Amino acid sequence: MKRPNPFLWLPLAGILKISAYLKGNRLINKIKIEKPAIILSNHASFSDYIFVTAAVYPHRINYMAAAKMFYEPKRRPFLKLARAIPICSYQGDIKAVASALKILKNGGIIGIFPEGQVTYHGKSLKSPFAIAKFLKKAKVNVYVVHDKNAFLMSPPWTNKVFKGKVFTTMAHLFTPEQLQKMDEQNIYDAVEQSLNFDAGAYNDEHRHIYRLNDISNLENLIYQCPECGFEGLISQKHKLICPKCNRELVYDQYGLLDGQSVFNNYERQRIALENTISENPSYTLETPVRLVRYEGKGLKETGRGVISLNHELYIYNGTDNGEQVEYRFPTKGIQYLPVDIGGDIQIYDNYEVYQFYMDAKYLPIKFSIVGEYFYHINNK
Repeated sequence: MKRPNPFLWLPLAGILKISAYLKGNRLINKIKIEKPAIILSNHASFSDYIFVTAAVYPHRINYMAAAKMFYEPKRRPFLKLARAIPICSYQGDIKAVASALKILKNGGIIGIFPEGQVTYHGKSLKSPFAIAKFLKKAKVNVYVVHDKNAFLMSPPWTNKVFKGKVFTTMAHLFTPEQLQKMDEQNIYDAVEQSLNFDAGAYNDEHRHIYRLNDISNLENLIYQCPECGFEGLISQKHKLICPKCNRELVYDQYGLLDGQSVFNNYERQRIALENTISENPSYTLETPVRLVRYEGKGLKETGRGVISLNHELYIYNGTDNGEQVEYRFPTKGIQYLPVDIGGDIQIYDNYEVYQFYMDAKYLPIKFSIVGEYFYHINNK
């Protein structure tokens, strides 16, 4: 693994820096980076790597990126061009760690989004504890590039842009000497504090304006009616509408839905669902799915069947490469259940990914809420 080619990096990253500015990104402060270094950033949109690249320019940076993305035709060429490091999500990946440490040893910069996935609702997610172990082992300068309101300008639930400002700050979080003296828990707590951000709460206070756009697919993140509890809201331009009681939730220029942040709306339905589960010990979710897995250099549909979720297990019954199979994944071992909103859930196991695509497009988020709740119950 090598650092990015400077003759390609400088002009292309320069274009990204200009693109970030035109998108509305504003770098509030610029600090000097002493190499080798690790750059940490919060992860609220699919444009985050653009804002981080713009902030550290002209420094070259090797990003650690989910291995699954290297199997996606639209992303793979850019990741290889940037010499990104593939890492198996939510699993100990010795090869990825060794590659990152080698680049640091040669005076490079590693970029990491510790949350491991884009936040669905605008509030920072908990990072896996492995980030503290990695920083402790690396013992290099650690910086934070923090973006405010990327979630409102480029929401992860749509490919549309809601034009407005994104504010980026830089900070020196750890020196090598500090990392050597600190224990892993204190390192982890400092990382969590430095990355924590709630776009909805921040903008409810600061009232930055974002140009309205069609909010299609938000109904697959916020799927439950706050009035009657019906699941399956319908989007219409700037509104979500309940087809049962006709309740309307209006999305406004501040990124608020029904006068509240997207996160607060998400929490409302999460709490309601968890209360339902607590009242029903035999609670189960089940739905038909299409199974997608690695095949060659890509991701392909390999089977169809049914996935069910109970307190103990995710169970897939169906076909895989022409054979009838049953796959079981204990909920106790799956802390995070990544979702492509309106598409699929992803289970990572033994350096493999199992993507389950669902016809009812709000179900992936519902599965995620239920599965992660079962994880916490089983690991008390």
